[in-house]
Amino acid sequence: MPTDTLRLGADLTVTTLCDAAGTFPEPLEEAFPDAGNTGRWPMHVHCHLVRTPTRLVLVDAGIGPVWAPAGGWFGRPGRLPEELAALGVGPEEITDVIITHLHPDHIGWVVADEDDPKPYFSNARHVVQGAELKWLRENGDEWDELYESHVKPLVDAQLLVEVAGAATLDERLDLVLAPGHTPGHQCLLVDAPDRPLLITGDAFVHRGQMTSAGLAYRYEEGTDDAAKTRRRLLSVAAERGVLLAPCHLDEGVVLVESASEDSFRTTAMARCPNSVA
Repeated sequence: MPTDTLRLGADLTVTTLCDAAGTFPEPLEEAFPDAGNTGRWPMHVHCHLVRTPTRLVLVDAGIGPVWAPAGGWFGRPGRLPEELAALGVGPEEITDVIITHLHPDHIGWVVADEDDPKPYFSNARHVVQGAELKWLRENGDEWDELYESHVKPLVDAQLLVEVAGAATLDERLDLVLAPGHTPGHQCLLVDAPDRPLLITGDAFVHRGQMTSAGLAYRYEEGTDDAAKTRRRLLSVAAERGVLLAPCHLDEGVVLVESASEDSFRTTAMARCPNSVA
């Protein structure tokens, strides 16, 4: 039966944490103008907790508190601290925060207190692609507030680590560059001996993109690059049996199989226990 925690080895687990579940602010026909779908788009905002023998790694930091930029956009704050507490994990225990990209619904909890803007995960290195930081800094005034509220406190605390492309973080953890959604978007590969798992951030934002890689999303910075990334990730997953863990689906983890040259089938291996009202 699907569960929100997968054991990938004797001392290696991945847990899906649901920071929030709700409805995307725009209907499907606006978010995916070429898909032919209409109506509401139920959306989850997942983070993933990876336990290794030596590290406790959080991939993405969700919507954040009510004052964070994504709280107003999504219509509700996140609950990541409660999710972690239910597992007996305090924020000071997190060793690494892997930021797949710098959209506000992925970094909301890196700072939890608006009046005292210090890193919430106070002992963690926060790892981001240098290309992503460059894009944020150069992308116009609309991103300045996000940089000041959620990125600068990490810089000031010397907890922000920039990488360039693929990188090895640990014996079982590797960063995979996956551009398109944003220029510096990255994924985390959990290289388990029997069943590797790739935490994909927003390489896939909707279930349709996991079965048809060419399905374009309105808010992709690079549509062609995003489609190429999806094809590459889906093909590798199908060929090598790599599980995929997307951020915004109710399936926390999926198994991918090829259906045709550019079409795939997915099976839920771990499902979020929260439902969208």
